[in-house]
Amino acid sequence: SNQNQLITQKVDQEFMNQPFVLSGSISIKSNNGSFIGSYSLKNGLNESFQVKDVFGREVILIRPEISSELFDGLDENFLEIYQLFEDWSSFSSILLAIDDSEMLKSKLNLSITYKGYQNIQSFTIPKTISIVGNDYELTFTIKNLKIS
Repeated sequence: SNQNQLITQKVDQEFMNQPFVLSGSISIKSNNGSFIGSYSLKNGLNESFQVKDVFGREVILIRPEISSELFDGLDENFLEIYQLFEDWSSFSSILLAIDDSEMLKSKLNLSITYKGYQNIQSFTIPKTISIVGNDYELTFTIKNLKIS
């Protein structure tokens, strides 16, 4: 039935053409320490990736149009993590487990694993995403998907 088809929709490249907001928790482990907070990824007209600490203070706000020259003085680990966000659609694809992220994974020398899947807004999406680079590990847990 149509209702059963709605329940099992997979997210694909076409999904990326619509506005949506992904949110959940983020943890970062590196040689320089660790961080736990929340994130919100907005796709559409006002694209952004925002990270807040456990107290609700904004720590990072990245928009696709930000020039990487702004980050000249930052440490190498942050620049390596920032490279994930430079190719905006690839970053969203990684979080949503869309297959076109293979080139980005090999370019940045990343290991990406998915643990568990969940149905939100009638779409099947990953629950936990681990991205391991040379000197860091990012873990994203998706708690909400809002389609605008």
